[in-house]
Amino acid sequence: MFVVCLPAQDTRPTVAILDFEGQGISAQEVQTLTERMRSEIGSTNAIRLIERKAIESIMAEQGLAQSGCVSDECAAEVGQLLGVQFMINGTIGKLGDKYTIDVKMFSVETGEAERTVSSTHDGDIAGLLTEMQILAWEIVGLQAPQRLRLQRGGETDKPTVAVLDFEGRGISVMEAQTLTDRFTTSMSSTDRVQLVERGVMSEVLEEQGMTGAECSSQECAAEVGAMLGVQFMINGAIGKLGDTYTIDVKMFSVATGAAESMKSVTYAGKVDGLIVEIELLAWTTLGLDPPKSLIKKQRRFAEGGQMTDGPQGGTNWMLWGGIGLAVLGGAAVALGGGDTGGDISGGGDINGGGGGIGTPPTFPTPQ
Repeated sequence: MFVVCLPAQDTRPTVAILDFEGQGISAQEVQTLTERMRSEIGSTNAIRLIERKAIESIMAEQGLAQSGCVSDECAAEVGQLLGVQFMINGTIGKLGDKYTIDVKMFSVETGEAERTVSSTHDGDIAGLLTEMQILAWEIVGLQAPQRLRLQRGGETDKPTVAVLDFEGRGISVMEAQTLTDRFTTSMSSTDRVQLVERGVMSEVLEEQGMTGAECSSQECAAEVGAMLGVQFMINGAIGKLGDTYTIDVKMFSVATGAAESMKSVTYAGKVDGLIVEIELLAWTTLGLDPPKSLIKKQRRFAEGGQMTDGPQGGTNWMLWGGIGLAVLGGAAVALGGGDTGGDISGGGDINGGGGGIGTPPTFPTPQ
């Protein structure tokens, strides 16, 4: 008896895209922009896309040109000849300094619209390339990747960063996630980096059959960072020993694996004070001076909280005396302390005097 194993049938819907209708822009520009959508929609892996050559061949047989097939009736006729389930067409227009894009995907069988999306762009026509890529995802019902949304906002000059859920040691997974969220929110408020949203991170981890708590090694973090297309990853651990909490954070380059910043804190006191320490770490991990409002919060908790001693019973590192930091290169810095004895680059103190956090790490220029 022979058993024949047939490949799983591809159940993705079949779709063809006609060149959009241009209103106020040239036919060549319309073709270029339509082609960008074709390229991007294929990368969504949500549909089976008919190649442009197949469309041109069918239309040539009917004595039609894509630029002349702008009505839904014509598009539906071409879709029937191609044997596809859905057709995508649309218009790209220019009104003054603004560009408009309207896209529709409809059923070839019924003629009913499956989905419509639109966009308005104020700027150079080259910006429409990004808009077409974003609309390619949205027309198939998916959210555009983070990289495209950053490009749309013109914020690609900021380094991209993703934060994995910190590992909990002596605290629950939920508590570790809550503190990680507060860290991420505080880092976002610095306005110095572009952060990947938790939902996007979760999707990537789910595809790999993992959760954030399971991806605690640098190797795993680097792999996730590469899939997200970010420049830097941040991971860390939050531990509890009796009434004392420890926080260790590391930011490293996805491309090289080299550490950009390493910080550690030891804290004993109320849980509310621990949240403040997490917020402070978000700033100091980027090499930034925390806002005065956070420093004031830290001091308020210090008045009623407990302080821990530094090495060999020396200066209090936490709260009243400042944060204990382990900086890349082995330099130990204490907020509110005296001379640091060496900066990250190897000479002088961190900020030209005591008590400064120092300048932010130098990020590479995004590609």
